[in-house]
Amino acid sequence: MKNKTITPLENMQAFTHKLQKEDNRNKRLTKSMQWVLWVLAIMYVAIFNFDTHLTWHDRIGGIFYGIAFASFALIMRKLHKEYNTVDYGQPTNEMLKQAARRYKLFQKKLLWIIIPVIFMDVAMILVTYKHTANNIVKTILQTQALLLPALGSGLLIGILIWRKRQKPLRDKALTMLQELES
Repeated sequence: MKNKTITPLENMQAFTHKLQKEDNRNKRLTKSMQWVLWVLAIMYVAIFNFDTHLTWHDRIGGIFYGIAFASFALIMRKLHKEYNTVDYGQPTNEMLKQAARRYKLFQKKLLWIIIPVIFMDVAMILVTYKHTANNIVKTILQTQALLLPALGSGLLIGILIWRKRQKPLRDKALTMLQELES
């Protein structure tokens, strides 16, 4: 049996196929999440503003939840647009640079996530707060005790997914780019 060597063109085609598959998966995911987040935003604002048994801080908390979910939805919309505009027909080195950038683990643009997280934190504090002066510090600490582990778990899951699905694509893009430039 004769070993067939893979040509650089076949290698590039296989890589581009994997890249398109992951980009399409992320495009579908961001679009779906965007709609779920818009529904949650509307639902929270509606529920927390039309229930007559809620206090003023519950209502404001509901508005903050709505703003948080709407902010997350806008971030998903921006990411979806980025995946939608990926051009595989551009010069190879430019496509590889963009793929490596797109699948970098920590990106400055993702710092925007801090804004909806802060809105969610404020909402959680307002919704769980009870009207005594001594309870505000306790409420803030309890909220942070729930939110921080949840954020940490989400970050850990995101990193694990990145390592399995996207890091290999980034590493391959960087390797191929280095080969092209040498």
